[in-house]
Amino acid sequence: MARRARQSRAGLERFKHLVSLLREMNFAFNNIRLYPPTHTEVSGAVSRLHEGLAPVLQDQDDVGFGFMDEMLYVEGAMSIEETSNNQMLVDRFTRCRVKYLTIGRGVTREELLTFFTLMNAEAVKPTEEPPGDILARGGVKTIHVVEADVDDLASKSKLTRRRTLFDWYEKSVGTLKAVHDQLLKNPQAELKPLYRMVDDMAATMRSKGHEPFLLLPALGRGLDPHMTHALNACIYSCAIGDFYGLNSGQIQTLCVAACVHDTGRCIIPAEWASDPSPLTLFERAVVHQHSSWGFLLLLRQEEVPPAVALLAARHHDPATAKAPEGSYSPDTLHRILHLADAYDLAAFSDRYYWRKHRQDRVLKRILRRRSETYDPTLVKLLVQCVGYFPPGTLVRLADGRRAIVVRPNPEHVARPKVYCFEASDKDPEAPPEIVDLAQTDPSGLAFASSVAGVFEDRTLDARAILDKKKEFLLAPNL
Repeated sequence: MARRARQSRAGLERFKHLVSLLREMNFAFNNIRLYPPTHTEVSGAVSRLHEGLAPVLQDQDDVGFGFMDEMLYVEGAMSIEETSNNQMLVDRFTRCRVKYLTIGRGVTREELLTFFTLMNAEAVKPTEEPPGDILARGGVKTIHVVEADVDDLASKSKLTRRRTLFDWYEKSVGTLKAVHDQLLKNPQAELKPLYRMVDDMAATMRSKGHEPFLLLPALGRGLDPHMTHALNACIYSCAIGDFYGLNSGQIQTLCVAACVHDTGRCIIPAEWASDPSPLTLFERAVVHQHSSWGFLLLLRQEEVPPAVALLAARHHDPATAKAPEGSYSPDTLHRILHLADAYDLAAFSDRYYWRKHRQDRVLKRILRRRSETYDPTLVKLLVQCVGYFPPGTLVRLADGRRAIVVRPNPEHVARPKVYCFEASDKDPEAPPEIVDLAQTDPSGLAFASSVAGVFEDRTLDARAILDKKKEFLLAPNL
């Protein structure tokens, strides 16, 4: 009992310390707006912030600040209630288009002063250049800024077209296609769009939640299969890595590796993805070589860390394999990428190239093979992330209604939120009928509804059904 009390007091002290950091950042933003950078008020606020960050950065690699639902919070510490009075800081973040930032270990007082000066200038007169590039041009390397590029349904304008998460998904597929083409043709590929896309996704997941992203693979069928697989693996890797507790730098490395892990598939003819006939022995040998080709293509890029190229080369290796002493041993990033790749691609057999399977069947197969091929801890996190009935699965409820799973429930993996599409089809303009299977009946003694089973109907196009209501189904607060 005494031990728990000591831990509680330590956590309270850390919480108070992070609150004081947020207050000092508020002062710094406010003072740099009112006074020149050399003024004592500015230098004093920056110095106090720098001194306050020092003990925090001794225990962890970085500290993150995020923007969520018009409130600013400190990663892992602040709630919306504690930040409701920091409107000045919220305004500054809004005007300079910063949605998430991390201050890394080794930050200097001069870098903090440069950060506040550049962000204040950008807030007064916004430019087309992203805030991250502005900081890089100013020589700031320990402060990483993300400008989230995902719009939700918060737009008040009725004249503008509502952008959804699927617009980001389509744009990201195009970004990945351009990056992969450059990796194939150019030894000095421009990878800034890839890193920016990964940072936008990770920041949005941390601030809005990962649940809406899990519906994108079901909506993305029909796009380039290679690029959508890379992006889906990136989404699953980011969600699992966040559940696992990776820091922002590790998540960025993991997501970039997921985006380029199948670069070697460029050697495979595109028509194989739609060919229903089985592959010959020669064709299967070509498919098996894609990891080695991807490793060689990435290794010649100076901007790609060797660890990312190695992950691409080894992403099909069993994550629980015991390697001989002194040889390659799978680390946490490898195990997460291996699991995300297998869950999305579901290569039960390589006789048929790119055959898709139902995600619930894929999950059951992974559960059967945990401890043999996959890390059991990560498999548990995957189930918590996507649920027993993954988003996009067609289910039949106990009362006979047919529905599509649209949101997982991490607290109760067998009771997701489902979209009853048959009732919603009667009025195309009405919001979709969403049923939360975790809700209880009026007596409070039993659940109001539950899943009776999964069904498959080839006459139903689940993607077309979801596409009709995607503006609602992809909203963060469904």
